Amino acid sequence: MTARYSQGKYSLAISDRSGQAFPYPEMVREWTGAWVHISEFESKSPQLELKVTGGDPQALQHARPSRVAPVVLVLLPNNPFETYAAASGIILVSSPSHGRDTSSTVTFRGPTDVAPGSGTTDDPISGYATPPDFDGISGSNIIKAAGYTITVGRYTNVTTTLASEITDTTTNSGITLTDGSSFLTTNDKTPQVALIGSELIRYSTISSNVLGEVSPEATSLNPSWVKRGAYGSTAATHSAGATVRNLTSPTNWYYFTVDTNTATVGGILGGGTVSSGPVTLSA
Repeated sequence: MTARYSQGKYSLAISDRSGQAFPYPEMVREWTGAWVHISEFESKSPQLELKVTGGDPQALQHARPSRVAPVVLVLLPNNPFETYAAASGIILVSSPSHGRDTSSTVTFRGPTDVAPGSGTTDDPISGYATPPDFDGISGSNIIKAAGYTITVGRYTNVTTTLASEITDTTTNSGITLTDGSSFLTTNDKTPQVALIGSELIRYSTISSNVLGEVSPEATSLNPSWVKRGAYGSTAATHSAGATVRNLTSPTNWYYFTVDTNTATVGGILGGGTVSSGPVTLSA
């Protein structure tokens, strides 16, 4: 026989949670098994009933390997080459926004006016002409197959010395020149370079002979933005009295010395005319 219970509409019940008496019909059984008043009921936390899920998908359904861009020739502008000084092998190269690092090796080519080059009349592959000689520099030497190791920036005769020793981590207000009055400054975010040994230090301002750089967030001098070991060079310790040379416009110029070289990369040169003094090649 099934047990029968009274509805308890006139009865009271004691809550397992608070110990207080409540009307019996208002009592409920909680998920913990406790007999509590409806006002005290606490639902089960979702974290106690975790759903079983699989691992996150990792592979793409139509995956393809990333494309490796081939090395391509970069066309230089008109008048790209300039000799630095008489009896000097330093050649300045104008290449706007070149994106190269110091110690990169660049191979130059003359204009593509020789055809069919290594191809045939029906299937021509353009060859490269030899640029003219200029200022004692032979065009054939400029386009050596081995290329030339470059230094980023426009070489100048503006030099000074370090006023005090710096380590490879010196940045904030710590790089002081003996006399920085002739060094180019821009008072904006355009970078300039101080060359010490083989290290390039990027800066844009000089205050009291201290190298600094304008902060992107303000117009005031912020030496902490000076970049040590810039453009692929390596930060190093330099003694007081070490020579510091100003290299300008590193984003648009680089230079090399004739007959210093290693491997090959891309680059192209337009042929042209010759003038006296420091000279240029024009397309």
